[in-house]
Amino acid sequence: MEPPSKRIAQRHEVSIPVTVDTGDEKREAVITNLSVGGLYIEDEGGPYSPRAVVGVTFSIPTLDEPISVEINVRWVNRAGDKVMGFGAQFIGLTAKEVWALTKFFSSAHQPTDGE
Repeated sequence: MEPPSKRIAQRHEVSIPVTVDTGDEKREAVITNLSVGGLYIEDEGGPYSPRAVVGVTFSIPTLDEPISVEINVRWVNRAGDKVMGFGAQFIGLTAKEVWALTKFFSSAHQPTDGE
């Protein structure tokens, strides 16, 4: 269960491949929850701890180049001693990346033909 928070940005359920760079290794994982403020990454067994800073790289269709940014791990979801994923806050998204994320969220919620 996700800890209580004081989030300002609305979260969106997604399934986006992401590369996580811990400095010691690069891991492939999946973003399952995303906002302009942060994200949740499902990654079993990664070496994550609260306040750790790691790099992430992922792509969205509203931006021509991948987003590559540092994140601050805020909390870790564990099942016993096993890491299941973690919630993190973006550090230093550019204005262009925030714009692209906002556009991505609005386009993801547009009705398609037949809806």
